[in-house]
Amino acid sequence: MSDFLILPPAREVRGTVTAPPSKSGTNRALVLAALSPRVVQGLRPLDSEDTRALIRCLGAMGASVEAEPGGLAVSGPLGVAADREVELDAGESGTAARFLTALCTVTRGRFLLTGAPRLRERPMTALVTALSAGGARISYRGGHGLPLAIEGATLSSGSVTVDASQSSQFVSALLLAGAATEGGLAVRTEGLVASSPYVLTTLESLRAFGHTVEMAADGAHVVRPGRDPVDRYEVTGDFSSALPLLAAAGVAGGEVAVEGLAWPSADADALAFTRLKEFGLEIAAGPKRIRVSRTDGLKPAVLRATDFPDAVPTLAVLAAFAPGLSRFEEIGHLRWKESDRIEALVRLLESAGIRAQGEARAMSVEGMASPTGPGGVRRLPTFGDHRVAMAGALLSLRIPDLAIENPACVAKSYPGFFRDLESIVRR
Repeated sequence: MSDFLILPPAREVRGTVTAPPSKSGTNRALVLAALSPRVVQGLRPLDSEDTRALIRCLGAMGASVEAEPGGLAVSGPLGVAADREVELDAGESGTAARFLTALCTVTRGRFLLTGAPRLRERPMTALVTALSAGGARISYRGGHGLPLAIEGATLSSGSVTVDASQSSQFVSALLLAGAATEGGLAVRTEGLVASSPYVLTTLESLRAFGHTVEMAADGAHVVRPGRDPVDRYEVTGDFSSALPLLAAAGVAGGEVAVEGLAWPSADADALAFTRLKEFGLEIAAGPKRIRVSRTDGLKPAVLRATDFPDAVPTLAVLAAFAPGLSRFEEIGHLRWKESDRIEALVRLLESAGIRAQGEARAMSVEGMASPTGPGGVRRLPTFGDHRVAMAGALLSLRIPDLAIENPACVAKSYPGFFRDLESIVRR
């Protein structure tokens, strides 16, 4: 039986919150630290279900990850004896699964990479195809996703090409593996790269750890292992997790500030932050503090949201309270997230009395100033998706008697989300 959480509506939101550390930054730092010849002190890493899953897998691959004041101490080398197959369970983490697939192909040993049921449904074929074309020996143990049997240290080519139309994580996984490839690795992409700003995040992380990244004449990113490794790395704040808190000012009225976010930023959801203005919100950004407020009503918007998929659930809630029709276009890759996010968001909004329609690659929301629905408690399905549960919490700021299903699923990326949200709510 699922747990449910009912939050009373808010009169307004007001206050300041410190952003949790970036999940994207933490996962990239963990991989790069495990590849480093030095012990790396990771300062302010995120502690969540996804990052714990990656830490467990890196430990099974030979890394040492130890807690210390202010963060983690991570050291390699990676590699295990080939006389047995080491199982790596990525849990619910798509990031871990994609990163580990490529990492195993440049690490000595034999590995069986698996994960939770939903993760086993998520796309992996394009990444496996790219690695196999480069000489890596990978075989499916089920359908065309996890589990994967990987023979380590078999990636032989210095050049790979990947179709990243379903996920930019395929590109990032290959780039990170390039940091452990003798002679470097050239990574080319075919077609549109979904959520492409995350690739920039990966490139920034590689440079921060001392690796060389160049752009070839044909557009390939060429990664070469660095010769001057770092021994300290600080994780920045997470725009993806901070955005629901900032958007709460738009839903309930008031003003919210979030500290600990680097600005300007190449973070994908930093792009979404600037789009809050299109819904009628006032925003102000400084080097380490971002503020959002609302003085007038919300306005509908039409957004091409390819580059910031994790922000769509939050933006869809703003659209729900903006009278008129809002549309989110070029978001087909949301169907392969922790849930089919287009379908999940339509179900979530409809359960709260808001009209929404999903399409193959888009979604529309018919916003109302004061959504109504049948009396009594209404259940909000979240499909075990952390971003959908956060969107449900935002709906609860304006609509009474909404029961958020499985609220604990936010621990995947932001265990303290409900605590931080409550700290700014005024009733």
